[in-house]
Amino acid sequence: MDEVMEYSPNEELPARSTSEVLFTYTDSARVKNTLLAKKVDQYVYEDSTFSKISGGFTLTFFDSKGNVDGKLTAQNALIFNNNSKMVARDSVVFVNDARETLKTEELIWLQDSAIVYTDKFVTIERSTGVIYGKGLVANENFTNYEIQQTAGEFYLDD
Repeated sequence: MDEVMEYSPNEELPARSTSEVLFTYTDSARVKNTLLAKKVDQYVYEDSTFSKISGGFTLTFFDSKGNVDGKLTAQNALIFNNNSKMVARDSVVFVNDARETLKTEELIWLQDSAIVYTDKFVTIERSTGVIYGKGLVANENFTNYEIQQTAGEFYLDD
């Protein structure tokens, strides 16, 4: 067995690895969101369980009528199963129903509290211009948000 272990990689291997994944989350028979991912590796330890998403993914949010309410895409993510927390990283883009587009390098989604947030630099493209900032807190469908350290051009009605 020692000889076999010499040829094994030292890194931890996932308990389960799945490619071309589609997860659907429902509540009271209504689809709340879907996750379409290139690859998901699940790691199980005594004190924690988490999944690592790689190769790109799309998380789609739905309203109570089943209409698409927002789409979050990124290259990688970690999902911590114990507290329903997702940390999306690398080329994160979130488009809401009003066609506003959030771009950042990291975004955290807390499913239990239905919020997304980041302390990283953000760019929000809107029909009225572009807003920049560092840090953001929003509801999970990105229709109500607050940007910290805001900069950009703002057009105000009289």
